[in-house]
Amino acid sequence: MREIGNPAFEHEPQTGGAEPSVTETRKLRKTGNSYGVTLSRRALDAAGFSPEEPVSISVSPGCVTIRAAGGAYDATVEAGREALAQYRFALERLGG
Repeated sequence: MREIGNPAFEHEPQTGGAEPSVTETRKLRKTGNSYGVTLSRRALDAAGFSPEEPVSISVSPGCVTIRAAGGAYDATVEAGREALAQYRFALERLGG
């Protein structure tokens, strides 16, 4: 289903030679039993993503963050999960 009319789009150039930021307003779309959001080519380019690139999604109340999968962030999260699994008993005893 296509959006009718002109979706809100704002382009805010940054100083210092950095890539320009892109702010878009989009609607959630139902796709089967899930929901999705389409990203414009301009947003993908500003983020440095390619359409087939795997992404990592983090969710907190009111916020969904999409990052390129892999890299230092994912390695840090995975190390934290492994440490939590390995030392869960000790951490529960210390906190209890």
